[in-house]
Amino acid sequence: MTKIKSLSVAILAGFILSGCQGSGLNELQQKVQQIKDSTPTGIKELPTVIPYEPYAYDAFALRSPFAQLDPEYETRLLQIEEGCESDLQPDPNRQKFDLERFGLDALQYVGLISNKRQHRGLIKIQSGESAGVIQPVYEGEYIGLNDGKVIKIDSDQITIEAIVPNSKGCWEKRPQYLVIGQ
Repeated sequence: MTKIKSLSVAILAGFILSGCQGSGLNELQQKVQQIKDSTPTGIKELPTVIPYEPYAYDAFALRSPFAQLDPEYETRLLQIEEGCESDLQPDPNRQKFDLERFGLDALQYVGLISNKRQHRGLIKIQSGESAGVIQPVYEGEYIGLNDGKVIKIDSDQITIEAIVPNSKGCWEKRPQYLVIGQ
């Protein structure tokens, strides 16, 4: 009985396999050949590599390209013309102090602290994110938007020497004052 079952399974398998030799197999072989013919056989040539040439940055005296631009300062520098009587102009490479972010109208002189060697003026910021903050300022520091240098600190006022553009496009020094309580 097992021999009959084995023989019948073998005959059945033979019939199934013989059915695969029909026209379907030829179609399959043609399709495979068509795919092989349409497939590219070679590899594309690599593009030519351009050698890297490093750039030598030697403009250390210029403004850093990563520093944020100050639009007011840039427009003032553009106002410089030839033929000015003096070579006076703001130093673009000078490090800015904190109080140079504010105009003098946004600052108030509120007091004086002094010892035997020096005077310190107390400046209160009136507007912006730092409104109400009191900052000390020393003689020789810069304050305000016009490159104003603190020249003298008295009990009633702070004298500032600012560098401002004149009508000819040149720069000139002008005194400005912060009076206590105003």
